[in-house]
Amino acid sequence: MTILIGLSSLPFLHELILDNDGNPFSWVPNFHIAETLTTENGRVWGYSKYHVLMYFLLIQLYTLIAWIGWFTVAKNKKYRLAILMGVASSAYHLILIVFNSRKTNFNNADIKLISTAIIGILLFLIYYYYAKKREEKLQHALDHFGHAKNKLISVKLLLSWAVIFCISTGPYLHDIITVSGKGVTDWVPQLGMVEFLTDTSSGKVWGFNSYRIFLLTISLHVFAQIAWAGWLHDAIYKLYRPFLLVPVGLSLYQIIVMLLDKTDAYLNRPNIKLLMILFLGSIICYFYFFKNKRFESKIIDASEVSQTAQSD
Repeated sequence: MTILIGLSSLPFLHELILDNDGNPFSWVPNFHIAETLTTENGRVWGYSKYHVLMYFLLIQLYTLIAWIGWFTVAKNKKYRLAILMGVASSAYHLILIVFNSRKTNFNNADIKLISTAIIGILLFLIYYYYAKKREEKLQHALDHFGHAKNKLISVKLLLSWAVIFCISTGPYLHDIITVSGKGVTDWVPQLGMVEFLTDTSSGKVWGFNSYRIFLLTISLHVFAQIAWAGWLHDAIYKLYRPFLLVPVGLSLYQIIVMLLDKTDAYLNRPNIKLLMILFLGSIICYFYFFKNKRFESKIIDASEVSQTAQSD
C-alpha cells in the first residue's frame, strides 16, 4: 500500500531531486551520473538534458509497473494475454532508453508497429489454443444438459483485443503521426490541430517545444492512466485496491493539467503534486483502516453474542 503511494511520485520524481539544468539539489547525493552519460555533442544519452532523460526513464518504469500489475490481477479475463502487448511495448521502450538505442533502427516506428502486431497475433493464437482445449473438456457436460455451445471468438472479444492493441501503440504514437524535424506526416489529415495548439508569441505547442513532444508526453500519460485504471478495475478482491486510486488520480490530474495548457502553472509544481499524493493517500488510509476496524468490531460482537447464546 505504501509502495503504491510512493510509485505515484515516479512521473515527477526528477523534479524533486534535479533542477532544470539536471543538477541534483543540495540535499541529494551527487554521483555525477549526468557527466558520465553526456556525450561529445552535449546530449545526455540521446536527450537534451539529464532531467529530460530521467523524466522519460521514470515514466516508462511507472507505466511498465502499471501494465504488469494489471496483467497479474486479470486472471479470469479473456483479454488478459492482450495486456502483454502493453507490457511488451512499455518494456521495449524502457530498454531503448537504458541502452541508448533511441537513435538506432530499433526505434523505427514501422518495426515497432509490426512487432506489436506479431506479438498480438501470437498471443491471440495462444489464447485460442487453450480456450479451445478448455471448451473440449467441458463440451460433454454441456451436451448432456442441452447447453448451447459457447462461441470461442466473439465480436466483444475481438474488439477488446483490438482496443488494447491500439493502446499499446501509445509510447510510439508520435512516431506514427509525426516525423522528427519535419512535423506531421503526409497521410495524417490536416485538421489545423497544430496551428490551434501553437502559441504564436512563444512558438510553443500547448507549453511544449514542439507538437511531436506534446504528443509523446500526452500519449505516455494516457497509456499509463489506462493501465492503472485497468489494474484498479480488475483488482476487485485485492486489499490494496483503494490505494490504486492514488496513481489513478494523479495520472488523471497530470493529463488535465497538460490538456488545459497549465504545464508551467503553479498547480504543476512537484511540491503541489507531492502534497496531493500525501493528502489523497492519507484520506484513503483513514477510511480504509477505519472501516476495517468497524468491520472487525462487528465480527467480535457477533461472535460474543453467539457464544452467549450457546452458553444459555
